Amino acid sequence: MRFKFGILVFISLFYLFSMPQHYQASADGKDLALIYVTSNRQVDEEVQILREMLEAYTTVDVIPIENVQENTLADYKRVVLFNGYKMQIPATALQALNKFQGPAVAIGENIEQLAPFAHWHWRKTVELRKIGEHVLERPLEWHVIHPPDDVEMKVMASSFNAEFPFVMKERTSNWSYIGGVIQSSPVLYDWPAILGDLLILPPPTIHPAFIVLTDINMETDVGELKKVVQQLQHYNVPINLQITPLYEEDGGLYYLQNNKALLKYLQQLQQDGVTFILSSSQANIEKSLEILVLRHIYPTLVQGDSTFFNGVLRQKENHFYITKNDSQNIYPYTIAAINEMDVQPLYALQQSIRHIKSAPGSAIGIQYPSYLGAHHVQELVELLTKQLQFEWFDFRKTEQFVKTSKVTIMQSTNGEQKVQLAFTNIDRLKMRFDERPFEMVLWLLVIIVSLFVTVFFMNTLRLRVTLRKRLFEERKHNG
Repeated sequence: MRFKFGILVFISLFYLFSMPQHYQASADGKDLALIYVTSNRQVDEEVQILREMLEAYTTVDVIPIENVQENTLADYKRVVLFNGYKMQIPATALQALNKFQGPAVAIGENIEQLAPFAHWHWRKTVELRKIGEHVLERPLEWHVIHPPDDVEMKVMASSFNAEFPFVMKERTSNWSYIGGVIQSSPVLYDWPAILGDLLILPPPTIHPAFIVLTDINMETDVGELKKVVQQLQHYNVPINLQITPLYEEDGGLYYLQNNKALLKYLQQLQQDGVTFILSSSQANIEKSLEILVLRHIYPTLVQGDSTFFNGVLRQKENHFYITKNDSQNIYPYTIAAINEMDVQPLYALQQSIRHIKSAPGSAIGIQYPSYLGAHHVQELVELLTKQLQFEWFDFRKTEQFVKTSKVTIMQSTNGEQKVQLAFTNIDRLKMRFDERPFEMVLWLLVIIVSLFVTVFFMNTLRLRVTLRKRLFEERKHNG
């Protein structure tokens, strides 16, 4: 009986993980289907942004319109149809969409093909200058839609001299319409709340927040760094250090380990359980990682892009949610930098927070240059506490994985790190030579001279022994 049960479990798991990616759902079941229409049938930037916004609320399956069959949507509670390309919707997909009963939102083109919008009318093209309360960074050409009188107007858009409905909800059906997801700051921050409202989804109320101390390299003043770390610890902020172990300036290479006091302090912080983030050029990522691990510092995330890390920190416009893309977890920097030269150094940062808090559950990712010292920490923490409902995000409580040909780092959610290194003595010698070639040449000369002196001494000793032996034999012979 147990054997049969095991077989059934194995078959079920095999079936689940062998399903096409577009149809996989979470263990909690299928909630929302994001169906997209693009020119090349691929997920583009707009679809990706929509997915990130919707995943702040619920589980999302991303499905190309061509894959929608008659019963594809039967198990879903909600649907978002993104039309980024003008085309004839396949008949089977159209049938599935028309019979869907849950909350549904259509965005962009092709909506006239759907039954709920068949009685809507299209008018002239205008240049929109404003959406809601936000002035657009540049004018947007848009085909004006004239809905029936019984439609609920949610958001209006305007040109220089006229207003037009841009977000609408049908009162007599389950469908709503959005003219387009405009990627213009700060308009973009409003879309998550608008989507959540139209889809009847309870909004997340807490923002995950993290502060990363950046610009830590050989020239960092360890005393100032200690003050910043201690101040952050005073406010119970998880410590995250972005380290540049190798950088090039004016044709010279500068290594972190040349600052021995800093290296010793970072090694102590590693033992204390802080998070290290590697910062390096693409060409030197492996080398930079090896420099740190050979000195018992183990970065588990990387700034920028690297296939060696499954956790990356990235500053990319229009992305403000912690998300997963392929096999990588992406943690966005979302807040403007502190400007030490400004009369109000935290003004730009404060404006960023004001905009981003409109997006429920969005990440508050802040870069704090270590050279600023500790005097902005208190003001920053108090600003966050006053304006946001947030929780500190602790990278040390996440699963992370780093893998190169010589380094493997595995971190579990309890903070435990398992490190495996595969360096040969030749590897270590080569790295030593790369880091300090002049010192290594001097040592080589010392070894060569020492060997020469040793050989000379041994040869002289041998000759003396041979001479004494010959003299002894001659005396004995002449005896």
